[in-house]
Amino acid sequence: MIDRTTRRAATPKIPRAGGARRALALPGHAEDRARLALHRMERSLVRSRLARPDLLPEADYQNLRYAIGLARLGRFRPFNQRGGAEIDVDLSVVLPLRDWLLNHLHDPLRLPSPVEDKLALAREAADMARLLATEARAALLASHDKDFDAEALDREAGRRALVVVAGGGGGGGYVYAGAFACLAEAGLVPDYIVGNSMGAILGLMRAQHRNADFDEQIEFAAGLKKSDIYSAARRRRSEFCLGGLLYLHLTALHQRLSTGDLRRPMRLDELDIPLDVVVAGLKRHSYERLAPEIQAGEARAARLLPLPVRIASRLTRILQFFRSDMVMPIVLGRDAATRQLHAVDAAGFSAAVPSILQYEPGARAGATREILSELMARHELAALVDGGVADNVPTRAAWRGVAAGRAGGTRNGYYLAFDCFLPHLDPKNLWLWPITQTVQRQMRINRVYADTMVRFRRTLSPTNLVPGRAGLELAVEWGRQTMQENLPEVRAMLAPAALGGAAGPR
Repeated sequence: MIDRTTRRAATPKIPRAGGARRALALPGHAEDRARLALHRMERSLVRSRLARPDLLPEADYQNLRYAIGLARLGRFRPFNQRGGAEIDVDLSVVLPLRDWLLNHLHDPLRLPSPVEDKLALAREAADMARLLATEARAALLASHDKDFDAEALDREAGRRALVVVAGGGGGGGYVYAGAFACLAEAGLVPDYIVGNSMGAILGLMRAQHRNADFDEQIEFAAGLKKSDIYSAARRRRSEFCLGGLLYLHLTALHQRLSTGDLRRPMRLDELDIPLDVVVAGLKRHSYERLAPEIQAGEARAARLLPLPVRIASRLTRILQFFRSDMVMPIVLGRDAATRQLHAVDAAGFSAAVPSILQYEPGARAGATREILSELMARHELAALVDGGVADNVPTRAAWRGVAAGRAGGTRNGYYLAFDCFLPHLDPKNLWLWPITQTVQRQMRINRVYADTMVRFRRTLSPTNLVPGRAGLELAVEWGRQTMQENLPEVRAMLAPAALGGAAGPR
């Protein structure tokens, strides 16, 4: 054990600058704020060393990353006890290490100072971080000798699960297919996916199999026709969704994601990769205040106008849904009940753009209807609509999902977020400008939780839902190229860290 005298003498002279106080400015309760602050520290450390690897020895870098991971410990399920109970670690052992790191390294790593200064301070602090981490590790193994072994503890502290968050954006989201393919080619398989709208649909296709055949998936998508995805609206109001110009039935996807001898719909809990889907719940009291023409579908006379004109006429209606008093984010798949939902139905509701795309479960959706009816009654909801109006790139939802054990029981996640719905001064799509601006303002909180936010600037038009082979191949290539540019950071963030000896003379 390291006594207090030794600890004080070994502590390097690093500016404190109120690191713990700065951590309290982050969202969430105290424990979450502390873990998020540590998370952001590691993000900055990894990026700094990626820029100048010559300024921080590998041993120091490994020790610092392991110490930060150990300081984040809370509840986890040991990887070598699949199906076993989750363990709440003794926080009294972890807190001294956590407090020291937050007070001595948070501000030096997080403030906008030169990379060289950050790495110099990190190198100066590395020995003390190693000593404190070694002490905490030994104490945890002693107090939890019946719960986990050294291998399980080191894996939780030193390895991060790949969490992919796929945002909405209509046809722009087809770039995600290229991004997923690029990750797979690099040997990186998501441990947990959270999707919204088109991100939910592409995330669903990725989550079906860990070892996906991307060529086959692209071939499937390239052969889609409009009638495979949507048709004219069938009725003005449905049981779970607002009326819209078009009926989003996703027939081809339903056929693809069926299982068993009777080809029944696949449930969320049957996917190879855990998937959560974000939808927006329209609050009942807010729905009652909507104008009748928004509550209903389309007037008969309006159907004589060209479809683009009809869509444009409804765009102003969408903006009023981007309010917390109007909608609330609902995460399907987070609890045992909604994991029983048919996977395509969950993605369909997530993509149901208010007043434009209407979704309704199919004839074989008995369990889905029961689960959704109970959910809507419990939250006092009038309808389920596109998750993008509540949370377009839901990294905070992913963070909470990892905290709930959705990434295989580990709480040590790396959050890779995809955003394809960016403001563009495109004369053909100027009508989208107010919506993209609103979505970007909505994302301020979510950026805090993302380790790497991949912003796809080259995409198809959001209205291009069925792009055909040429358009799809172009989108896939754009997605692959953008992901390739971000791969060095992704690899560095996911590289495992181990506790070792000191780096040697300084």
